[in-house]
Amino acid sequence: MSNLEWDAKAFYEANEGDRVGLLALDEGHWAVCWAYADPHCGMQMISFAPEEAQHVFGTSRRGAEERAGLRYDSRQEWQGSSL
Repeated sequence: MSNLEWDAKAFYEANEGDRVGLLALDEGHWAVCWAYADPHCGMQMISFAPEEAQHVFGTSRRGAEERAGLRYDSRQEWQGSSL
């Protein structure tokens, strides 16, 4: 049995506290994971094809930027490895 690990491709945290990650397991299996802040306090992970996952993550990040701004954005923190 192989050891499976998700590779974090991108991540952001909105000023309101929600955290969202773009993850890849392999070339055909990607996911977007949302961890919602209070009052929702839940987590949701949805699997997508790679291109669709990148689109969904990008759309979610743009929405968070417009609503409340970002507290953390991997585009500024990860040198050359984040989408």
